[in-house]
Amino acid sequence: MKQISVYIVEDELLISASLKSQLKGYGYEILGSSTRGELCVEEITELSRQGREPEIILMDIHLRGELDGIDTAKKINDKFNSAIIFLTGQSSKEVYERSFKIKPFGYLLKPIDMEQTKMTIEIAAYQRNLEIENHHYQKKLEDLLEKRSIENQELMDMYQMIIDNSFMGLTILQNGRFVFANRRAAEIFNCKLDELLSLSYKDIIEFVYPDDINKIQEDQKCRIRILTKKQDIKWVEMFKKAVHFKGQKAYHHTFLDITEHQKRLSEMESFFNQ
Repeated sequence: MKQISVYIVEDELLISASLKSQLKGYGYEILGSSTRGELCVEEITELSRQGREPEIILMDIHLRGELDGIDTAKKINDKFNSAIIFLTGQSSKEVYERSFKIKPFGYLLKPIDMEQTKMTIEIAAYQRNLEIENHHYQKKLEDLLEKRSIENQELMDMYQMIIDNSFMGLTILQNGRFVFANRRAAEIFNCKLDELLSLSYKDIIEFVYPDDINKIQEDQKCRIRILTKKQDIKWVEMFKKAVHFKGQKAYHHTFLDITEHQKRLSEMESFFNQ
C-alpha cells in the first residue's frame, strides 16, 4: 500500500520532532516541517512543483508570525489539494468558528494521542482521495455530455464505465425532475433508481432540511442534510453546475455521502462549545 505523505506545521520544536518520529514509525512519509505559515506555503509550493504535494498537512492553529494556522490553511486550500488537519490546545469558540470555515478534514487536541492521530490521518486521506476522484469523474462526465452527439462507441463505453463504477451520486435535473441518475445517487437517497427518476422537484426538495434549501439553490458547492426514504439523516456534499442536455438548460449534480466524516466534525464542535 502506498505511503500517506504528511507535512507538519508546528512551532513547538519538541512536539514537531515527536510527531515526525512517531509518524515515521507508523509508516507515513514525512515530506517536511516548518514553524511558520509563510515558510510552509513556500515549501509546499516547491514540493508541488516537484510532483510531491503532501496528502495530509498537520497544521497548528496558533502559529507565530504574520500568518496563523487558519490563514495559512486558507492559502493552501486555494492552491493545493492537501487535506488540512488542525492541531490545537485550546477550545476557543472564536477560533473554532474561524477554522471551521476552512472545512478541515479533522481536528487533533493537544496533548497529541497518536492512535487518534493515526485514525484521523487515515480518514482524511481517504476523504481527500474521494474528492479528487469526484472532480475527475465530474470533468469526464461533463466532457462526454458535451460530445453526446458523437456516435463513438469508445466514448460511450468510457461513459458507461464511469457511471457504473462511480462512488458519487450523479444526476441531471431538468424542468423540475431528475432526467438522469446513476445507481449511487439512488443509494444515497435510499430509494430505487426508477423511483428517484419519477420524483418531482417538490418531492426532491422534501429530502432536504429546511435550513439547507437555500444552499442548494444558491451555491455551486455546499454541504447539506437530507432525510432519506428510510428516515435516515445523511450529510451530503453537493456539487452543482449548469449544463445543456438535449438542447435545454439543466443542472448536473454530484452527491458525496460524508455522513461519517461530518459526525466526527460535529463531535468536535460539541467539544468546543462546552
